[in-house]
Amino acid sequence: MPIKHLTFFALAICLLASCKKNSGSNAAGNSDKLKMYIENDHTLAGNLVDTLLVTYDNENRITSLASPILTFDYAYQSKSFTLDQYQNGQLMIHEIYYIGNNNYVDSTFQYDNTNDTTTEGYIFNGSQLTSLITYSYSSYGTTINMRDDYTYDNNGNLLKDVQGDGYGNVNMVYAFTYTTNPVNVRISPTYEPVQAKYLPATQTLTDGSGNHQGTITYTYVFDGSGRLTKETDKGDNGDVSVKTYVYE
Repeated sequence: MPIKHLTFFALAICLLASCKKNSGSNAAGNSDKLKMYIENDHTLAGNLVDTLLVTYDNENRITSLASPILTFDYAYQSKSFTLDQYQNGQLMIHEIYYIGNNNYVDSTFQYDNTNDTTTEGYIFNGSQLTSLITYSYSSYGTTINMRDDYTYDNNGNLLKDVQGDGYGNVNMVYAFTYTTNPVNVRISPTYEPVQAKYLPATQTLTDGSGNHQGTITYTYVFDGSGRLTKETDKGDNGDVSVKTYVYE
């Protein structure tokens, strides 16, 4: 069953954490800075465990998440940043994120190790991301590869992602419900728009014809300071992904 992750959830292509100062009862407690992220995936094909160590620059921006299997290196400029993704030491993806006047990413340019080239265009309504259009390039020209259209509830939480081919045909629909637990770990670039204020409770996937494709149920564990330490994503097909967050 495919799993659609929001931009603030852990993924193997985009892992960043926001680092905020402690306040209130936790002012003298442990740091909110993430130092390690562990993902343990259980599927019918087997189990996969990976541990990524997190490093930062002097502005507390993540510069690297690294494991023997995967490495994500980030470099920041004034109006853009880059991501180089390595697998077993081999460069797989180079992506440039361009930052618009609203301080959010408004477009990207990416090429991979097979010389495939794609770009993305972000459409906003104020500070809210409403559409994401992915284009592919070839010797025949530029075509729309995919389009995601987003709708939100009154609290700014993503209710539905309608994913189509960009020409009016719907491929998949991802629908979400939420817990009352606020998002306190950003696992996406801080320049990307936050698509929910609360952690999800469920995610349901249907195809373009309305056929049910799967449901994921999310559960969480927090430490005494209210920080997220463990997330379990359980699909109704038996797949389970367990994510562990370790702080400094």
